[in-house]
Amino acid sequence: MDAFLQILVLVAFLAAGALFHRFRLSTPPALTDRIIKLVLFALLFVMGFRLGNARELFSRLGEIGLLAAATASFAVAGTIIAIFLSYAALDALRLRLNGRNARSAAVYGEARGEKEVAAAAADAAALSGLPFATSAPGWKHFKGPLVLLAFVVVGTALGAILPEYGSIDYGSVTGWVLNALLFMVGMQFAQSGLSLTSAFARADTALVPAATVAGSLLGGLAVAALFGINAGKGLALAAGFGWYSLSGVLIADLGDPALGSAAFLANLLREALALLLIPLLGASKRPYSAIGVGGATAMDVTLPLIEQCAGPAAVPISFASGAILSLLVPILVPLLYNLPF
Repeated sequence: MDAFLQILVLVAFLAAGALFHRFRLSTPPALTDRIIKLVLFALLFVMGFRLGNARELFSRLGEIGLLAAATASFAVAGTIIAIFLSYAALDALRLRLNGRNARSAAVYGEARGEKEVAAAAADAAALSGLPFATSAPGWKHFKGPLVLLAFVVVGTALGAILPEYGSIDYGSVTGWVLNALLFMVGMQFAQSGLSLTSAFARADTALVPAATVAGSLLGGLAVAALFGINAGKGLALAAGFGWYSLSGVLIADLGDPALGSAAFLANLLREALALLLIPLLGASKRPYSAIGVGGATAMDVTLPLIEQCAGPAAVPISFASGAILSLLVPILVPLLYNLPF
């Protein structure tokens, strides 16, 4: 019941932020973005300080890093496999339902569609001056995550240097700050004006976020089995879908700062892997797998690279998939973390 109540509180703050914008009470978008960044800096600094100041946790940094690397790798691999299998199953179902004539039409349409997508993506790349499907992520893609990681590192170092403060109630402090963050995120989401229904004119595009969830969570289960941890905690680790700044704080606030640190690093590594894999996957038989590996970041950080490598047609699906996954994070992480098995 406590977990359910906590989820309701998180969703309520998200909804309240969106309502503030609806009633024209929200701050200007630029100010909203600055506030979110400042709150994130504070939360991540406190999370790092909490890790460094707890001597027992600090001694487990190697274990935490290994768990994070495994989680990122398994979640990304699971996502790619799930998207490939989902679209293969959908293709097989279409062929079976439509018969031989539909099969010929589908083959022709797919070939024509792939040429059009490739041509559009090549045109977009030409306009941007970047080579299609071979452009490596530049410094601008890594600058944001590295800045946030720096706040965690500085907080950890400061916590390790200073005397241990066991009397600080980190949970209550970060809990209220986290609620404020989600309020601002809800406001920012409403300000974006995103219409999720418009992105799903084709029913099969719903497979992207659905397969991303399924593949990521299967990866989390594999990590739980490999490291001998509770299955719910393994699932919660993978349910950040690349949103490192929120998932780590959520889990730390649930009472496990070590796992929260692992979640932060795991989702940070997932974003880094996505930036490296998107050019390869965008040129593959299933270019929408590039959207899946981006996870929640497909609506912002990795969106420009996805557009370059998978073509302009991927943009609305990428944005919608990232938005859906972002909205699922504050619901799934506490729900899965509190599973009894």
